[in-house]
Amino acid sequence: MTPAQFIQRRTPDWRALESLLQRMELSSDRKLSPDEFLSFGRLYRSACTDLSLSGAWRLPRHVQLYLEDLVSRSHSHLYAFHNRRRLGEIKAFFLDLIPRAVFSDRYVRICLLAFYLPFFMSMYLAYQSRPFAVAMVGETHMEMFEDMHSREKEDPEPGDMIAGTGFYVWNNAGLAVLTFGIGILGGVLSLVMVLFNAVFLGAILGYLMTTPAAENILSWIPGHGPVELTAIAFAGAAGLRVGFSFVAPEGRRRLRALREEAAAAVPVLVAAVTMLFIAAFLEATLAPAVLPIPVKFAVGGATLLLMIAYFGVNGGLRHRLHLRREAARLQAERRREPGTEAGGLRHAQGGRASGRS
Repeated sequence: MTPAQFIQRRTPDWRALESLLQRMELSSDRKLSPDEFLSFGRLYRSACTDLSLSGAWRLPRHVQLYLEDLVSRSHSHLYAFHNRRRLGEIKAFFLDLIPRAVFSDRYVRICLLAFYLPFFMSMYLAYQSRPFAVAMVGETHMEMFEDMHSREKEDPEPGDMIAGTGFYVWNNAGLAVLTFGIGILGGVLSLVMVLFNAVFLGAILGYLMTTPAAENILSWIPGHGPVELTAIAFAGAAGLRVGFSFVAPEGRRRLRALREEAAAAVPVLVAAVTMLFIAAFLEATLAPAVLPIPVKFAVGGATLLLMIAYFGVNGGLRHRLHLRREAARLQAERRREPGTEAGGLRHAQGGRASGRS
């Protein structure tokens, strides 16, 4: 075969690849059908082979440059598609899987109740009774927190905000890891950790509301409090789920149950860690800022509404859509099985027909 014959034979594939590239460059990869994507991969590999053989075939220089351009453009689109797919998976994880997992997780509901009910009860009792606060927190800790929040406030410097964010991130991440990690012992310790934090923090806040530090604490807590406290409950829920699977594997081998429930707990744990990062940033920047208390309550209210919309509304919609898709998938699988009702009916009709004959 001569170089001219080689070029004549391969030109249709080169033109086809160039046509696909032009469509991808003018619009989007999403405009291509699955068959066209498969064709794109085949044509790209063939063009790479042709380029590698161009020297051996002694193809003209302009043909070699044309093939180099085709391969280079194809390579860019191929890996850009993989990057977009990876970004799509990340988007689906945060917008679909996390809110759906949190909404449908019974351990999340258990830990939210186990945190907020004792938290508000402890706050009320500590506000009404100093001896209760002393019993729950200790005299030393009460004096320390009162002194900490009685100081005159100043607007933080940028360096202080950065350092504070780092400190609170480290502190919050450590709390989340501890609350989750101790759940491996049957899940009980994660629940105990949630209850302990609820009673301890509630008692501190209730007591401080009876001291001269009340105004400062009202200025400090509202912005980041809803996010941080909810994240503690989420971390406990993830630990409770993993630990309880070892105690009650529900017919599975214990190690298998542990692996499966640990994977199911990942979205809730990621939500907890992400929320603690957000809370750390707000605590380092908004909490010490000299701003009107209503402004900080507005920020806290906005974060609370965002959590309700993200986990409650969006999570509920995603969960119901997921259930419908799963039901449709199972129904389609039953229709494909030979032993389904439809298949049995056709078999019975065939049997009656053969009996009549």
